[in-house]
Amino acid sequence: MEIKVGVSNHHVHLTREALDVLFGENYELTVKRMLLQKGQFASEETVTLIKNNKTLEHIRIVGPLRSYTQVELLDKDNEYFGINAPVRKSGDLKGSETIDIIGPNGTYHAVESTIISNTHIHMSAEDLKTFNKVNDEIVSVICNNHKIDNVQIKSDETCVLEMHINKDIAESLNIETGMEVEIC
Repeated sequence: MEIKVGVSNHHVHLTREALDVLFGENYELTVKRMLLQKGQFASEETVTLIKNNKTLEHIRIVGPLRSYTQVELLDKDNEYFGINAPVRKSGDLKGSETIDIIGPNGTYHAVESTIISNTHIHMSAEDLKTFNKVNDEIVSVICNNHKIDNVQIKSDETCVLEMHINKDIAESLNIETGMEVEIC
């Protein structure tokens, strides 16, 4: 059974506190487009990232708000900023990089917030049964004649079947959003 691919660019997830600092108290994000994962959306709003006197502008905010602020970079962003953001699963932020996020109303110093997201497959509880997998299991997949190892299975009530891969990796393997992968 094949799984659709979603190629992920750099983006940020924010807490209420961070959004208030960046855009003003009680600011609400504007939906640009809904994403496949239940309740998630790309917002109209973007921010600027600053680290080591270098800036990266127009970084999309992905909503809704979360209980932690998380900046997801690409490998090339890591090199550009001269940092070592670790490859991790979402929410695993302890010991990760710190970065400043700039919005129209202020700067948020995001301590231990910055990672490169690991390649992962979102699966619903039903998908776990169909594929005979468990949450956090590590698998390998085949896509576009390339084997990709260390792919994490991620499951919760918001998950819709889709593999997320970073833009850097996808481009190096000629993989595009909408292509399909198969678990080995």
